Amino acid sequence: MKKGILALACAGMIVLSGCYGSYGSTKWLHGAIGKISNKWAKSLVHFLATPAYFICFGFVDFFFVNTIEFWTGSNPFAAGDSYYEKDAQGNSVAAVKNEDGTLSVQYTAASGEVANLTLQRDENVVRALDANGEVVAQYEIEK
Repeated sequence: MKKGILALACAGMIVLSGCYGSYGSTKWLHGAIGKISNKWAKSLVHFLATPAYFICFGFVDFFFVNTIEFWTGSNPFAAGDSYYEKDAQGNSVAAVKNEDGTLSVQYTAASGEVANLTLQRDENVVRALDANGEVVAQYEIEK
């Protein structure tokens, strides 16, 4: 009976996890190891980190992070994530989440004009800043 309940719980976790996601903790671990400049040291650390990969991929990402990302639409490992989209007219927007909580955005019009902005949020206000740090737009969020 206990084995049946355990098997059902495991199957439910797999089905409810929305298992396909961005695998943020696995990518973070891989990126951290990739910053090691010496190829021999990098290879050794990568080999020694095999158990950490199993933990990140098999447990943290698969059951928790990807589930959170699936249900909320936001990855808990979002800093450094990027976004890019191009519309049918040829306009594009690229954005990167910064460590300090701001969002760097580059808008490129189909004509080739480029606008760089930084979005900054304080409690209930979102500000768009130009390259000089001047506020070019502000939006108040109603609570």
